[in-house]
Amino acid sequence: MVDMTAPATAGNEALEVFSSAQRRLLRKIIAGLGWPVVLLLIFVGLGSLFSRVGFMTSAFSQEVADPEAAFNAFDIRYVQHYLMVWSHLVVGFIVYAMAPFQFIPTIRKRWTKFHRWNGRVWLLCGGIAGFTGAFIGVVWPFTGHEGFGLVQTSINAIIGPYTLFCLYKAYGCVRAKEFGAHREWMVRSFALMLGVATQRALMLILIPATGLGVEVMFASMMVLGMVINIAVAEMWIQLTRTPGNGNRHWKDLDRQYAV
Repeated sequence: MVDMTAPATAGNEALEVFSSAQRRLLRKIIAGLGWPVVLLLIFVGLGSLFSRVGFMTSAFSQEVADPEAAFNAFDIRYVQHYLMVWSHLVVGFIVYAMAPFQFIPTIRKRWTKFHRWNGRVWLLCGGIAGFTGAFIGVVWPFTGHEGFGLVQTSINAIIGPYTLFCLYKAYGCVRAKEFGAHREWMVRSFALMLGVATQRALMLILIPATGLGVEVMFASMMVLGMVINIAVAEMWIQLTRTPGNGNRHWKDLDRQYAV
């Protein structure tokens, strides 16, 4: 005889665990602390981006007979491969500027058309940013293809394709109306794109603290930044994955069980 109550019981148990007071409080605390951190990382990322824009504008406003003599090993790549760099900077700005709007439930519910079009533009620009960033890091690493340059090449060769895969999955899931899975792949995509900002923040803190040069810290902090962001994203996904098909947003369930 088949026990027809087993699936329902398992579902009820999962719902009870998900909606426990401890988990609801934990989600509330992390969400409250997480948004300031995300906005700070966006600020750091945009600061780095505008710094590069300023450098590019300055570099091309003057005549330089020998760029290799005028610019250091880090900056010369931006001058020599300016078309790829400008493409990366422009779409990178769009990615950082538009991203927060995709994760605000009120916007998603009340301004559905904006959410959809913003998401389409974000996915397209994210794909271009992921490709151009990986291409620059793999083909033209900061310190060449040996030593720490090999580390930079390797991490870009992994993170670039994985970012494109996450974006592809996010698009495929929303087309299939698997909204819970779509949200999770979007979280992963955004965490990866914020990895560069985390890298910059770590460098700002650790270079003065350790006295190590940027040629050492650049690649190693990229690895550490990506690992931190991926780990935090997966933790958050596990904590907010709603029972069943996952299509209900965790805030809706928490609001329901808080009454």
